Amino acid sequence: MRSRRFLSLRVSGALAHEPAPLTSPPREGAGTAPTAAPAVTSRKLTTVPRIPMRRALVLAAAAAPIFLAPTAAAAASSNKSAPPENVEIKTNDGVKLAASFYKPSERAPAVLVLHDAGGSRAQVEPFAERLQKQGFGVLTVDLRGHGGSKTDKLDWDKLSEDEKKSTWSFAPRDVDAAAAWVLAQQNIHSTSLSILGVGSGCALAVRHAKNDENVVSLALLAPHTQDFGFDVRADIKALAGLPTFLAAPKDDEAERMAIDANTSSGNPFVEFVLAPAKGTTVLEDKKLPMRVAAWLGEKALPKKGKK
Repeated sequence: MRSRRFLSLRVSGALAHEPAPLTSPPREGAGTAPTAAPAVTSRKLTTVPRIPMRRALVLAAAAAPIFLAPTAAAAASSNKSAPPENVEIKTNDGVKLAASFYKPSERAPAVLVLHDAGGSRAQVEPFAERLQKQGFGVLTVDLRGHGGSKTDKLDWDKLSEDEKKSTWSFAPRDVDAAAAWVLAQQNIHSTSLSILGVGSGCALAVRHAKNDENVVSLALLAPHTQDFGFDVRADIKALAGLPTFLAAPKDDEAERMAIDANTSSGNPFVEFVLAPAKGTTVLEDKKLPMRVAAWLGEKALPKKGKK
C-alpha cells in the first residue's frame, strides 16, 4: 500500500497504468483544441507533511543549504541561460517526439513541461525559460500528433473527437519516455523531477506522478476533473502528500477538486491562489511563469548559502 504524500495546492482563477485505448492510435479526422484558464490573490493553510521515505530524502536534500565559495556562487549566478537544444525522443511504441532541452548552468533537478491538447511546446516557452533561469534543467516536448511530432499519419488537428480520446490514451507513453530521457542527462539529478502540466497536460502529469517516486512536485495549470478518459479527480486524491501547485479560476471545478483532495488527505498542506474567472488564460498571464518557477524552486531546488 502506498504511503501518504504531502499536498500543496495553489488555485488560480503519469505512469504505471494507462487508460485502456479505445482503438489503435488514429490517423485522420477533424476536431478542435481545448482552451486553458488563468491568476492573482492567495490564502494559506499549513500542517505537518507526511511523505514517502525516498521522496522525503530528496526534498530534505533540496532544503539543506549547499555552501559555495563567493567566487563560485558569483560565477554560477552570472552565467547566461543557454539556448534550448532541439532533441528527438523515441517512445517504447516507436513514436518519435520533437523536444527542447533547456540545460542548467550547473547540475540541477529537472522539470518536464507538458502542453495542452491541441497545443505545442512553443506555447510553454515562457515557463521553460523562466524555470531555466530559476536553476532547473527543463524539457518541453511535443506530444504525439502535436507540433513537431506531427506526421502524415497522425495530426491532432485532423482527428475526430473519438480519435483524439484514443490518441490521448497513448500519450502517457510520451511522458514516460520524456521523463526517462531528461533524468538520464549528465547534468540532471536523476531522482528529482517536477512536472508542469497545462490544461489536458495536467491529466498526464498527475497520472505519471502516481507511480514515479522521482516526481517531487507538480504544477497544474487549468486542469479538468475528467479529461479524455482520465479521472483526474481520483488521480489527484491518490497523490495525497505530493507538493502540488494548482492554478484555476475561483469556483471552478478544479478548485472543488483541490478541496476534495485535501479533505481526503490525512495531513494536507493547502495554499490557494485565486484567479479571476474572466480575463487572461494561464498562457497569457505574464506573471504566472515567474510565480510557478519560484514555487517549484522552493520545493525542488537545493538551497544555497555562503560560508
